Amino acid sequence: MKDAINISLDELSQIEDYCLSAVNRCGEFVCYSKGCELIEGYDHGEVLGKKPNDLYHKAKTRKEEKSKSLIMETLRTGKSLKNVINVYETNHHQKITSVCSTYPLFDQEQKLRLVLCVYREISDYLNMVSVINKQKIELKSSEDFEYHNGTKYVFESIVGESPKIKKCIEQAKIASKTLEPILIYGETGTGKELFAQSIHNASVYYKKNFVAVNCAAIPENLLESTLFGTRKGSFTGALDTKGLLYEAEGSTLFLDELNSMDIRMQSKLLRVLETGKYRRVGETEERSCSVRIISAVNREPQKLIQEGKLRADLYYRLAVFDINLPALRERVQDIKILTAFFLETLGPVLGKKVTSISPEVGKKFSEYSWPGNVRELRHVLHQSICMMKNNDLVLDEEHLPEYIQSFESSYHFSEKMVIHENMDLKNTLDQYEKDLIEAALEKNNFNITRTAETLNITRQSLHHKINKYELKAL
Repeated sequence: MKDAINISLDELSQIEDYCLSAVNRCGEFVCYSKGCELIEGYDHGEVLGKKPNDLYHKAKTRKEEKSKSLIMETLRTGKSLKNVINVYETNHHQKITSVCSTYPLFDQEQKLRLVLCVYREISDYLNMVSVINKQKIELKSSEDFEYHNGTKYVFESIVGESPKIKKCIEQAKIASKTLEPILIYGETGTGKELFAQSIHNASVYYKKNFVAVNCAAIPENLLESTLFGTRKGSFTGALDTKGLLYEAEGSTLFLDELNSMDIRMQSKLLRVLETGKYRRVGETEERSCSVRIISAVNREPQKLIQEGKLRADLYYRLAVFDINLPALRERVQDIKILTAFFLETLGPVLGKKVTSISPEVGKKFSEYSWPGNVRELRHVLHQSICMMKNNDLVLDEEHLPEYIQSFESSYHFSEKMVIHENMDLKNTLDQYEKDLIEAALEKNNFNITRTAETLNITRQSLHHKINKYELKAL
């Protein structure tokens, strides 16, 4: 019988997912699983043979009051305890909050032989509940917008302290007090819909539904009926539909990726803006509408106009307020703030205790160009946190996606600069300029427009220098 029990306890001590410990009738530990080692920091060998009072002291739950040792309580009474929240500290001053159950085990003579304790650390769960409750309170203070009008964001949701993002917020707040059309320009992942929803919720329309459509997600031949609605029988399979303009009456219509809209369709949208009237597909009767339109494009509007992808007259109508959201690489000081925000909100939800990033990760984040902007940063942190172990506190390079791990900044000009014997000033400066342009091209993934902006020169000048130094832009 003794050997059978020892084998069983040895097997239990290998379990990592749960904390399993056991004391004999003398109150001495005879089992201490790997799960216990992970959360309490003790080694299996230093626990066996000792009593709970040698290893733990109880955290005070109230003044002058201490909670009882559950395993010793069961040893004393012979009665099981189920799902009791227990708060205690180790000799290393590590505070543990667990949910614990104890089970008395009797021998054939019904004498108490062992007390088995099964518990799990629940600090992550409690932190997650705290974060969720905090967010609920914050959202309720924003008049419960998300419960009434299909939005999730207000201006307080925008994270950042850089001058550029603060300027955009100020512009958006001013625009929100009017009923004029707004055009938001920003690269993918910069937060265009976040701004659009925030503007809606700060406007007189905040009680009405926020209606949004991604123009790139709807086939060209269906976009007109989606916006204007249809009359039954106007084409094969057509039913009576109201359309998004009708649904957005007296509210906000957000047209995302407007530059994906066909030029012919843009002319019809222009007429709506000019006259305040539209026709459903298959109808001759005009209908009136009063809608605030917020539109968004992911490329510079002037370049879209030059390429014939955006009507100039429509742009002038839509861009009464023109808000240009900065790319993340243009607001580097916000990367640290956004990272802390995502760690705080994602960590508890994913069941991780992560509190910070390592200096090496911080350096990579500040030097990386972030072509996917804030959305990419959130994705990278989400994926990295998932790769961390439960007790990891610091997000390190090993947790990052492979493409971020392998990224190396190209801005080490002094390392690339080699001054040869008899090299004059002109040749030295040419060599430096070549290295600078090459590094900027690599940093911006050989995107000519972004590289020219980084170097503060024109595209034509950049093309000339690329040809001069025979730099191959992939």
